[in-house]
Amino acid sequence: MDTRAGPADRRSGRSIRVPAPVGVRLTTLQRLGATGGIAAIVLLLGLLTYAGLSSTRSARETVIRTHRAIEATQAVLQDITNAETGQRGFLLSANERYLAPYHQALNRLTADTALLRTFAGTDPVQTSELDSLATAVQTKVAELGLTITIMRTRGPAAARAEVDSDRGKRAMDDIRGLLRKIATRQQTLLDQRIAESDRNYNLAEVFVVVGTTTAIVIALMLNTLLTRFANEQADAANRLDAQNRELADTNHKLSDLTVELELQNQQLQDQAVEMESQQSHLQEQAATMEVQSEELRATIEQLEHQTSLAEKAREVAEEATKSAEEANRAKSLFLTTMSHELRTPLNAIGGYVDLLALEIRGPLVDAQREDLRRIKKSGQHLLSLINDILNLAKIESGQLDLHVRDVSLAVVFENVDTLVAPQFNSKGIAYVFPQCDPMLRVRADSDKLQQILLNVLSNACKFTGAGGRVTVDCDTKGDGDHGSGAMVSIAVRDTGRGIAQDKLEKIFEPFVQIDRHLTGVSQQGVGLGLAISRDLARSMSGDLVAESVIGVGTTFVLTIPRGGAVSGELAPSPTRASTDSISTA
Repeated sequence: MDTRAGPADRRSGRSIRVPAPVGVRLTTLQRLGATGGIAAIVLLLGLLTYAGLSSTRSARETVIRTHRAIEATQAVLQDITNAETGQRGFLLSANERYLAPYHQALNRLTADTALLRTFAGTDPVQTSELDSLATAVQTKVAELGLTITIMRTRGPAAARAEVDSDRGKRAMDDIRGLLRKIATRQQTLLDQRIAESDRNYNLAEVFVVVGTTTAIVIALMLNTLLTRFANEQADAANRLDAQNRELADTNHKLSDLTVELELQNQQLQDQAVEMESQQSHLQEQAATMEVQSEELRATIEQLEHQTSLAEKAREVAEEATKSAEEANRAKSLFLTTMSHELRTPLNAIGGYVDLLALEIRGPLVDAQREDLRRIKKSGQHLLSLINDILNLAKIESGQLDLHVRDVSLAVVFENVDTLVAPQFNSKGIAYVFPQCDPMLRVRADSDKLQQILLNVLSNACKFTGAGGRVTVDCDTKGDGDHGSGAMVSIAVRDTGRGIAQDKLEKIFEPFVQIDRHLTGVSQQGVGLGLAISRDLARSMSGDLVAESVIGVGTTFVLTIPRGGAVSGELAPSPTRASTDSISTA
């Protein structure tokens, strides 16, 4: 043990040796823990958390793919059902118009079948089922096409005989069975992958909680160890101070040791200052560790809160998905019911009215003819309203079928003029028909473009009084004949009563009619014509806007993309629309 010279023993003449205090030292393991323990724990915690989150992300992606595979099975079944529905409509009515769902379903069937194969994975059993499904789908499509061909070439009786052979039913049963197997297998995989995702997520939570708790415990242990070390250093400093005072008291007796004791005293004072500095530094480290502990606790609370929010969001998304699916099924049922239960009887009423007007059942008096005229006009008006509601529903559900191509604007105007000129003449309104360049073409669906112009011109006729004037102008703007952004502008100007500025945007909202009380009962609709017209224009990359001045008139401007130049003379196509297709706002 190290000793220092003490006061001399007066009796023996020997100097007294005072034991020197021994400083407390940290072990190597304790020093490593104090300097890098927390950092190592935080690093390990971060690595484990990252691994857990990566596993969770991978499991979530497989769950999404499985969901899409199940959705693809439903889409394939819906495509086959829609194709069969179009075939049955054609077989029952012999009207080519009913084949529209059949052709649309065949176009979507290829894409949906490819998506199903993409998302179903590479499992050998699933691949075999998909191959069987492809064969069954080809068989069903061939059967549908065969019955349609027989109907066209050999008549309804032969087509019904082919249907009664049950080949189509057996193919449809095979398709349903295979899709059910695929969906069941995908649902099983979905349950397994969701369980795996939950396990990964729970494991990540355990890593975060255990790692954070371990870091807190180690931080507290290090804080306790460093505090104890600082206290022991302070005690050592106090003992040194006591020894200094004892040596100072014996200084006059030990003059020969004065210099040595002064040097020792100076060294001890330096050590005391150094230990005080170390103690202050340790206290700062302890405070920093406490702040880090608080931050870790806050991080844990935030992670728990985010976990709760994510769970709630997942539940809300599942409920929203279920609600959307129910709403879509309800809308499909509504469209089917409205089409078959309302339009068919109304067409039948119109047919019987025509038969009565032809006096097949016997001669009619003038009053009866007037009654039949009013009945047919009311039926046509009601059928127009039903068509508007169905068209709006198709647009909102994204089922609008557009056939966009280059269309001659001159031909479109000639077709529209045939329909609207009698309305203007009967009301005594001057109608200025545009003389467009026969080479001018636009990129649009011809029928939808005519429907927009008929709606706008019918509104102009409705709200313009006798002796008024309706003018149609067309102009081009953009980057040349074929440049990107080249547009054709069609303006319909009337000299009617006009629309207030604060109501201009409202006229394009569904079921809104401005100044309805000023319109005759026979001319009132449900307020869908302009809403449908603007949606149709925007669906064809154009727009429909309105400008108006009260007492001066209203101008509707339709913009539509410009097409290529006409290669030859185009004759006006036969009029395909009737007064039933003219919608009013």
